[in-house]
Amino acid sequence: MATTLLRKPIAPKRILIAEDDPILAHTFRMALVVDGHAVDIAEDGRRALAMFDLARHDLVITDFKMSNMDGLELAEAIKTRSPATPIILLTAYLEVIKGTDGKVSNVDVLVGKPCSIVDLQVALQKIFPTA
Repeated sequence: MATTLLRKPIAPKRILIAEDDPILAHTFRMALVVDGHAVDIAEDGRRALAMFDLARHDLVITDFKMSNMDGLELAEAIKTRSPATPIILLTAYLEVIKGTDGKVSNVDVLVGKPCSIVDLQVALQKIFPTA
C-alpha cells in the first residue's frame, strides 16, 4: 500500500471493528493488519460488546446502522465500561447524526461513508498522533 509508506507508523493496537458488511469489515481488517494491528471483527453491536467485554481493545471502529444494536448504542455502552477507549463511527448519515458542534456523543472521530482505507488511516492518526 503506497499510503502506508507516506505515513508515520502508529504503534500496534488491538482494534475491534463492528461492521455488518463483511466485505468492508474484512477490507479494513486486512489494511489494519498490514499496518501491524491485531483486529477482531463483529457483525453487529451486541456481538461487538460481548467481544469488548472479553478482551479490552485499544480502539473500536463501528458502523452506525447495524442490527440488534446500532453504533451509537455500542459507543455509549463501551464508554460506560471504558471511558478512555476511542471510538470511530463510520456512517452514511454523517450530516443527520452529528450535532450542531459537528460532534456525536461518545464518538471520538466521525468518518463518512463511503470511505476508503486512507480515510480510516487518517482517523487513526487523529486518535493516535505520532511525533
